[in-house]
Amino acid sequence: MKKCILLIITLLSSIMLFSEVITLEESISLAKENNKEINSERNALNSSEWSQKNALTNFLPKISFNSTMIRLDSDTYDTATEIMSIPVMDSTGAVIGTMPFSMSAMGTGFYKTSFQNNLTIKQPVFNGGKVILGYQLSKLAKEQAIYSVQNKENDITYQVASTYFNILKIQDLMKMMEKSVGSSKSHLQKVQDNYEVGTAKKSDVLQWRVKLQNDETALNEVKNNLKVLLTLWKNLLGTDERNINPSEINVTNYDAEIKKYSTMDDEQIENVIIKLLEKTKQNNPILRTLSTTDKMMKKQLMMAKGNFLPSLNLQFTYEIENDDTPDFSGDDNWNFVAAFSLPIFSSGANYTNLKKTKYDVRKTNLMLESTKENILVGVKNAYYNLVTNAQTVENNKSSLEFAKENHKLINNLFEQGMITNSELLDADIMLFAGEMNLVSAYYDYLIATYEIKKFINE
Repeated sequence: MKKCILLIITLLSSIMLFSEVITLEESISLAKENNKEINSERNALNSSEWSQKNALTNFLPKISFNSTMIRLDSDTYDTATEIMSIPVMDSTGAVIGTMPFSMSAMGTGFYKTSFQNNLTIKQPVFNGGKVILGYQLSKLAKEQAIYSVQNKENDITYQVASTYFNILKIQDLMKMMEKSVGSSKSHLQKVQDNYEVGTAKKSDVLQWRVKLQNDETALNEVKNNLKVLLTLWKNLLGTDERNINPSEINVTNYDAEIKKYSTMDDEQIENVIIKLLEKTKQNNPILRTLSTTDKMMKKQLMMAKGNFLPSLNLQFTYEIENDDTPDFSGDDNWNFVAAFSLPIFSSGANYTNLKKTKYDVRKTNLMLESTKENILVGVKNAYYNLVTNAQTVENNKSSLEFAKENHKLINNLFEQGMITNSELLDADIMLFAGEMNLVSAYYDYLIATYEIKKFINE
């Protein structure tokens, strides 16, 4: 029975500790689906689509049904319906009698409570081009929203990739640190044994003890950094509840690619940069967003000029009834209005708005040029970093090979008592640094590839 209970506990523990492993491509796919910032931009895109549809309705007629009830107070009604006697005169001006008269008799009907029902149709014809410009602006706003989604997806993709590779880098560094801690413990034990038999100094023991403490502290610090990065990564993916980890990759699979970049000459590098700059100019969503903004500002300028133009609108009203009974059976009538308006003097409002819009257009143009320059410089810098990181990988391979040979030689000499403890410690530190530098260089190279993809929208 006890064995059965232990087995169940073990199985439950295994399930609780189970961690799902996902690839970088799966991580990016999850982020595009769940990331809050991306979904926020998608909602903005949906909003712009409906705004465009709303702007289209401004070309169409608007039909409304209007119903009004008017109730007069008693004094007003009594005064209006009061019958007065008006004198009647003959041709000589002599009063020959009176005639009854009421103010309410002057209209078609006067009621204390009256009901009016009518249908009104309004059709804009020309309003200084504002209707068509408004539709064009809404279309450009939708285009701008599309580029904003692309830019946010590129930005989050880069953040996911960068965090993903940094997690893997820290996990690899942790393995090396754990190995270094084990090595330090082993060396400390040997030195302590030698100290007890009088073949080592106390300072040697203290040196290895300090190194062990430093290694353990560094390992704990890296573990804490890993927890933070995992939390950030899950937040980017929008999967806080899932127990997931990045799938390990074999960085040496990129050796051929890295070798190619590390051996490129200046002419080859510049040729690639020229192609990247062209791709960036065509595809970068930030530049396309600003270009669309520039088009929108020019439309705004045209709209500001349209404030000086006349407007023409049509209105047709069909009155169903106007009496004291809401039964839609009264006398009907209709009217048609063509309203023409020409702005003559607006106290300078139209002029000042035009001047403001002109400066806004200039501001947008300068912003576009400045951003374009900065992004193109960023592309160059990203590619130079990629090449430099590839060269760093190759350099660190050579450095690590030397550190391994040196460590092997120093260990052999130390076993024979031919070198000091400090020299062994230096060789150990040199080997560990070489391993760390190579791992870091590999992942820095991989992150640099995604930085370039962010610029060229791939």
